[in-house]
Amino acid sequence: MDNDTQIIETNEVPEKRKRSKITSILWALVALLALALAGSWVWIHHISNNKNAADMGLKNANGQVAELQSKVTDLNIQLDTTTLALKKERTARETLLKESDSLRNLFPIYIKKLEVANADGSGRPISTYGNDIVAANSMYLLPRITYYGFRPGEKLELQVKLYGPDGKVITGSESPKDGAYSYTYTINSVYPTDNVESLKGWGGSDRGHFSPGTYRYEVWYNDMCFKAVTFKLK
Repeated sequence: MDNDTQIIETNEVPEKRKRSKITSILWALVALLALALAGSWVWIHHISNNKNAADMGLKNANGQVAELQSKVTDLNIQLDTTTLALKKERTARETLLKESDSLRNLFPIYIKKLEVANADGSGRPISTYGNDIVAANSMYLLPRITYYGFRPGEKLELQVKLYGPDGKVITGSESPKDGAYSYTYTINSVYPTDNVESLKGWGGSDRGHFSPGTYRYEVWYNDMCFKAVTFKLK
């Protein structure tokens, strides 16, 4: 019995060592698995952050693309509008050119555009033609015509009327009954060349000569209104 007991005791030591070794291996595997899981979590978190950043970048890019598309659309609309306006002007020019011989017998000029600027006592514009005028700075309201001439070299007398915000013709002490004042000049080059002529201004040398409101200039020839423009003093 003693010999058998010794044999059993002798075999227990290798068995414990074997179990201890297996346990160490298992813990090492657990540690490695934990490290692997932690690394995976970090990697997944990193990928998630990159994905969020990529999604945000894509969203911003899509917003910029939409904005650019909107601007392109607006530019196309402006281009179409400009093209249409140019086409209309070209058609009008062609029509006038065809009818210029007939018009020459009827009218000395064709007024294409009438604009108004604020001017000082010397007749020098102190605001941009066609823009609204500040009433507090107003002195002389100076009309300017852009026209086609059909009879170059001919003296032309135009009548000019200025209407105030009340709809009545503005007159002075020496104004004729209809309130018109005359302007005479020599017609420049023949159609289709554009010609520009500044007419006489109406007003006074004191700043703030005119009150705010809507005004209207008319240019007449032989009892016929050739051109009119409405403008504002603010």
